[in-house]
Amino acid sequence: MHLRRQFSRVGRPFDLDVRSVEFRTSIPRTLGLAGLAVLMIHASGYIQAAGWLGTPFAGSALVVILLQLFRRSPTVVIDDSGVLDRRLGVGLIPWQDISSVSITQTSNQRFISLWLRDDERYRSRASPWRRGAIRLSQRMGFSPFKMQFRGLTPGLEDAYAILRSRLPERAGL
Repeated sequence: MHLRRQFSRVGRPFDLDVRSVEFRTSIPRTLGLAGLAVLMIHASGYIQAAGWLGTPFAGSALVVILLQLFRRSPTVVIDDSGVLDRRLGVGLIPWQDISSVSITQTSNQRFISLWLRDDERYRSRASPWRRGAIRLSQRMGFSPFKMQFRGLTPGLEDAYAILRSRLPERAGL
């Protein structure tokens, strides 16, 4: 099935082929963040202290950044079959298994939340670490299946427009 929809970004309408949209890591953004970390270590005063205190975190994040930079496949795929976010670790979620969608915000982080008809079916596919994160999300009242788009292109607004063209928005949030 081939769908062509018109969406609006910053007041300008644009056409988007909804057959398959891939969201990939933005290399300039990722390298920019890595460069900022290096500058913090070479700064002086409080900024340098913050840089050194963040070094253990940055070291572990470096592995993730390198994996994302050299990943050949897209991080998120939205197509006629459904939604695939490789970071969720649950495989493809077909459209018929998604009941609604919403944007969730915690602090300054925005996510797209997928509300599934049968959470347990997909929870059982996740790794033990991911299952723990799913339980925590549910205790906090969030969907266990949240997709982050920071560092991906196109971004969250485009992805949400595509999802809303197929799914209802979750009421009461």
